[in-house]
Amino acid sequence: MGIDNVLKPKSKDEINSVITGFMNEFVASHLPGEFKWRAGQREAIEQIVQTYLEGKYKTVILDAPVGSGKSLIATGVAFILNEIGKTGFVLASEISLQDQYEQDIRRFYLPWGSVKGVDNYMCIDNDEKHSLGTCRVRNRRPTGMHCYSDCPYFSARNRAMEAPTAVLNYNYWLIMMGSKESLFPERDFTVCDEAHKILDIVQSHYSPRFDKETEEKLHRLSDFFSNHRVAYLNKEVEIISTSLENLWKIENQDKIHEILMTIELCFEKFLNGIELLKKRTAEEYPNTKPPSDWRRALYISDWVKDIHCKVEDYNQIILKTSTRNIVKNPSGDELIFNCLEEKYMMNRYFHNYTGFTVLMSATFSDPKEYMRNMNIAGAKHIKMDNLFSFEKSPIVYYPKRRMSYKNIEENSPWLFEKINEIISKHKGESGLIHSASYDLTNKIKDNLTPENRKRIFVYSGTDEKRKALDMMKLTTGKVIMGPSILEGLDMRDDYSRFQIFAKVPYQSLSDRFVKAKLDVNPNWYRWKAVVSILQGTGRSVRNEDDWAVTYILDGSLSDLIHNNRSSFPIEFMQRIQVVNE
Repeated sequence: MGIDNVLKPKSKDEINSVITGFMNEFVASHLPGEFKWRAGQREAIEQIVQTYLEGKYKTVILDAPVGSGKSLIATGVAFILNEIGKTGFVLASEISLQDQYEQDIRRFYLPWGSVKGVDNYMCIDNDEKHSLGTCRVRNRRPTGMHCYSDCPYFSARNRAMEAPTAVLNYNYWLIMMGSKESLFPERDFTVCDEAHKILDIVQSHYSPRFDKETEEKLHRLSDFFSNHRVAYLNKEVEIISTSLENLWKIENQDKIHEILMTIELCFEKFLNGIELLKKRTAEEYPNTKPPSDWRRALYISDWVKDIHCKVEDYNQIILKTSTRNIVKNPSGDELIFNCLEEKYMMNRYFHNYTGFTVLMSATFSDPKEYMRNMNIAGAKHIKMDNLFSFEKSPIVYYPKRRMSYKNIEENSPWLFEKINEIISKHKGESGLIHSASYDLTNKIKDNLTPENRKRIFVYSGTDEKRKALDMMKLTTGKVIMGPSILEGLDMRDDYSRFQIFAKVPYQSLSDRFVKAKLDVNPNWYRWKAVVSILQGTGRSVRNEDDWAVTYILDGSLSDLIHNNRSSFPIEFMQRIQVVNE
């Protein structure tokens, strides 16, 4: 079927005929013989491609529930657009999700590529992470290396560059698109999975962070430079140290920006030293692995380059907008700088590069609020029906006691008693407890019965959470509890048969950026809570035969529903069983 027939259709019927032809080709050439479309999948692909061909909207919002097969929809859309000569990206929010797309590429025999950040690959020459691979530590041109053609990273990157569709994660894509000499030119379309996360990902990507290790790393690198006569940057380290000390104290936004500009200049001096270090490494260790202290210095050098980019980009954003958009956001030992002008950030770093954009998620909640937050002027909204049966998956709601900041202390005894009761009721079954904060996690744990406490896994960071989840899948009757298990978990079937919301997961107002955004847009604050509730309730019911009981113990949910009734899907509301005790 010729491209001209697609690009110049005379009617909707003709467009649909063309799309049907490509859909049939996709099924016949790439999908297994016993393949059957899930309800709504084929129709979603057809509507998205039709929207592209009609040219009325640049953006499609696909509201697709858990289990609807979003990855296959993304694959079908990209395949058809490739067939009419268009190139594109598929973007994933997590490495695990990108792994699923890579499996589909292999399973469906698609001529596509996928590439991740460099340290997801090992150097086959020295068995180090790619950032410390031989070509990097010896400052050699990769294409001149004997292992270049077999290098896992460069092979993946080059294939992705040449492929009609490239699967990337958001952070890698942002790096590539933001590069002055990007290896990935702009493409015709971008399909975005887990699209409700995009705004947070962009904000985080361009938010400089400083912690107690910042100065330690700079001191170690500066000392190495001095000891090996590479460069002398003690002065710059002291300036950065004093600047960071002042940043903790100062609230004036103009002065904060001045200090960040000073830090940027000091980091630029480090970049000069890093180039000299690479040349020295190549000269002194042309054929052998550098000693461990040299490799450590090169590793810190990569970190310096990353943090310099963040500070440089942030300063440019503030220069283009206003110092009034600076939000200084202390978090424990870490000092984070956010920007309130997210419309500029979305246009500059996202919309400028996506072309025709398909935004997919199971939890947009209110599409209009989502569009406002994402700075999208107009979009085609496609909503797929949820075909799961929730007869065995009720949401048991206790509305009488609120767990808001004002009420939680007086209601804590009841909360702890009820959580103990629920865990005991589900003896032998695995489950989740959404605690909303590490502080509440610890208080709940301290008030569990000895028997229930033995069943609980808690965590204090990403690595511990990953280990706890691995343990959950190796045993039964265990419960994982924490504030960050609302998204990204597939706790299907016996991995989780119950889950408890100890508190409605509002964003913490101790976070200055959250507080600043609430002051500007209260609707955003409530929208985020709704999205978190919907994401959380979806962790334990993952397929049509799956089931789990959800308990919500915070009466504050009533206010959230009252103020945002249209944001809650009908199937969520139908599952609620109120318990007045």
